[in-house]
Amino acid sequence: MKLIKYLIFSLFFSSNIFADLQVFPTKVELTTRDKVSSITLRNKSNKTITYSVSSIFYRQHMNGNMERVKEATAEENSLVKFLKFSPRRVTLKAKEEQVVRVMLRGTNKLDAGDYRAHLRFEPIEEIVSDLDKKIDSVMLSIKAKVAISVPIIFHQGRPNGKILLDDLKITKEADGNFFYRVRMSKQGKIFPHGTLKLFYEENKTEGIVALINGVSLYVDQRDLKFKIENFEKKKGKYILKFYPDEYSLTPLARAEVEWQGL
Repeated sequence: MKLIKYLIFSLFFSSNIFADLQVFPTKVELTTRDKVSSITLRNKSNKTITYSVSSIFYRQHMNGNMERVKEATAEENSLVKFLKFSPRRVTLKAKEEQVVRVMLRGTNKLDAGDYRAHLRFEPIEEIVSDLDKKIDSVMLSIKAKVAISVPIIFHQGRPNGKILLDDLKITKEADGNFFYRVRMSKQGKIFPHGTLKLFYEENKTEGIVALINGVSLYVDQRDLKFKIENFEKKKGKYILKFYPDEYSLTPLARAEVEWQGL
């Protein structure tokens, strides 16, 4: 089984080819009442590209790495066999867009809780041989094991759960860069996936210091570490908040630390 480095943007970028592909949204959430959604693909390049579409399951490890597995355990609440989508292959001309429809079937008897899978978009290269040209045929083959994977999360019923942020720290590494560290944990059958925002509080006003999208927690607990870009090194109160997405105003969890500097 292939172990894949999980990038915090919740998409897996393994090749420069994905500078040519724009995907929106980067996360799909479905509910008991709303089991249909869509993902829009846009080819930003000046050439035609074909992608295969498939549903897969990634097992998350405590260090954040994601391992693609064929069979998930019952406790991991895989959504793969319930996830339907169309089309299964997309060919995009230069600057063209295509909508992939996503829907769920057969989920009525599932227990309350969150279920998940990823929808994988993998580039296919058109290879035309001399013989192919003579008979006017084209052979399609996978160029490389690279893909963009979009998380699909289904909320069955109203699952009870809680998200916790603990032990927030700001540290300086040997290379001179500053990072914040925090322990993120969950209680209940939920799969948090959202945005972390670090704020500095001054005169009862909060100013944003750092923002990280695509933070996921599929295991019970993870220790997170993120670089603070252009850190001004102000002493005082720092507050970390976790939101469902970048634009939400209501945090699902928070932690704070009084930083004394170094």
